[in-house]
Amino acid sequence: MQNSIHLARWVALVRGDFARIVLLPVDEAPLAPSLAPWSPVATAAELDALEPGTVGVVATGLAGPAARAAAWAEEARRGYRVLDPIQVPWRPAFTTPQEMVAAVRTFRPDLVHTLEIQRAGYLTLEVKRRLGAAMPPWLLSNWGSDLYLYERLPEHRAVLIAVMRSIDGYLAECRRDVALARGLGLLGHAFEPIHATGGVDFGRMPQLGALAAPSRREAILVKGYHGWAGRGLHILSALHLAAPALRRFRIRILVGGPAVARMAQALADQDGLDVAVLPHLPNDEVLRRVAEARMVVGLGISDGVSAMLLEAMSLGAFPIQGTTSGAGEWVRDGVDGLLVCPHDVRGLADALARAAGDDALVDAAAPRNRQVVEARWSAARNGAAALSYYRAMLAGAPADALAGRARA
Repeated sequence: MQNSIHLARWVALVRGDFARIVLLPVDEAPLAPSLAPWSPVATAAELDALEPGTVGVVATGLAGPAARAAAWAEEARRGYRVLDPIQVPWRPAFTTPQEMVAAVRTFRPDLVHTLEIQRAGYLTLEVKRRLGAAMPPWLLSNWGSDLYLYERLPEHRAVLIAVMRSIDGYLAECRRDVALARGLGLLGHAFEPIHATGGVDFGRMPQLGALAAPSRREAILVKGYHGWAGRGLHILSALHLAAPALRRFRIRILVGGPAVARMAQALADQDGLDVAVLPHLPNDEVLRRVAEARMVVGLGISDGVSAMLLEAMSLGAFPIQGTTSGAGEWVRDGVDGLLVCPHDVRGLADALARAAGDDALVDAAAPRNRQVVEARWSAARNGAAALSYYRAMLAGAPADALAGRARA
């Protein structure tokens, strides 16, 4: 998913002298700016000419809607059907299996690593069916809701079972998903989980001593997604119930759609809350807002380990998260954060009121949470672990699969 900040952060974690990285985009969306430096590659010679540290981005060659329509018509004749994720309806711009087959044959990678399942993983499953024994070792990373939500949907569950029986290595971001993968029939090796973003450089993160103590902060930051998994409107309903305890705070909502914006305005009008939806912000500005917040609130029917949870833990903001996420593997409920069922609006309101009024709770959690993320979300630590996983995958490959080829 070439437009994802998660993808860009992962590439930053592993790029360097160990291997050349070639990215096959899942569609025609722009690349994440922080993926730079990158260069298009269409031939093995262009791959060989890449400067060290530059990512090669596969040029699929299907320019224009007519060519893409013809390519997908051919896929349909071959019997291939795209299974739509509920949040990303199919469109002709999606990369076809035959495009990926051509890329594997052209660049002959030593390892295929798919990051995310519904777009990248399902595509790669079809590619492995077509390539058979010529398919390189396959490492699969799952993000967020890739298993936790989709394995509950019968049509997707069948495909996920096929994926889990086809991969050679599996990398989750939480232990919950490792158990789910095994339940789906995982045959390959499951590595110790690493967060989807890899990690951050804590040398560039402000120290807690340079920030106001959480109890002195007067802002609440809300993750406002509401749709296929996020439940931002439930958070706003809880803000309404807890309004008397929250009127002294600035409540700011990230990524709030029209329905969330309308409800936020109603809360401002009816409850006297200082609440507003923020415009789209670059990550540095989001981090500044997190560092000013007493608490950060996110809720959904499904999630992995939210990057905003880890950012909150890094910058002293007290986390309130859904029990349907992997947050419980990072914080202790009632001690380092509060975990709430996404359907329990009254329970969330109580959690908001508690975090708003208990100075000792939020202040005590901050240094403990920072210690946890420095130990587990460090780019240096996780980068070394990721490369060790790659080495393990390569060591498990047949000897003739690597003979005479530069590593990619």
